[in-house]
Amino acid sequence: MGGLSLLKKFYRRLIWRFVHKDGQLIELQHALNYFFRNPSLLNTALTHKSKNPEVTGNYEQLEFLGDAVLDQVVSDLLIREFPQAREGLLTQRRSTLVQKGYLAKMGASLNLLKYITAGPSLDLNHPKGSEKQLANVFESLIGAMRLDGGFEPCINLIYNTVWDKRREAWKTLNYKGLLIEHCQANGTETPHFIVTDTEGAEHEKIFEVTVKIDRKIYASASGPTKKAAEQAASQITLESFQS
Repeated sequence: MGGLSLLKKFYRRLIWRFVHKDGQLIELQHALNYFFRNPSLLNTALTHKSKNPEVTGNYEQLEFLGDAVLDQVVSDLLIREFPQAREGLLTQRRSTLVQKGYLAKMGASLNLLKYITAGPSLDLNHPKGSEKQLANVFESLIGAMRLDGGFEPCINLIYNTVWDKRREAWKTLNYKGLLIEHCQANGTETPHFIVTDTEGAEHEKIFEVTVKIDRKIYASASGPTKKAAEQAASQITLESFQS
């Protein structure tokens, strides 16, 4: 970050500390690593429609914008990391990173429930309701940052949260299904999954599975179940195609 950018950031922190004097929002902006020039954008991003039903008075428009920015940034990062990947794999990987459950975890990591302003009709203590709000407000903050400071702060936030934890999200992907789809799309033989070894007692067995396509061995992996080993071997095989 250049000296001028650091100076601007320091100046905005001073403004928030001595002019706005809102300790909670200063704490949130420290977590975001971004200080807003326009405080009303930040306040709107944290306001539920149960508190302010006016279109421009709650976070819904900002959530809409943040959702679009998130899709764009994640898509760009995926293309850069997997330049040889097919659309199907890229789409599935993106979908795991923008789904509400995963975004709620990002919101929880920023402790966003603490800052949401809502009316009495919204129960933020209810797990299902709180998860939805965490995801929505995470996206609305991205939208607010886009309007306040352009793309750069959005990219930084997404990179340090959504992208940083991507491996955790991708554990839910069906790599075996994606590998089969890849083979069908490329006109190759459907992959064979061969159990090449088992070890351990009956109740704690470890399975080793090898992927074979067109008589060629591609990868082997182990897991506590045959299914887990197949998924791990499929992931290694797919990533070898993309490298």
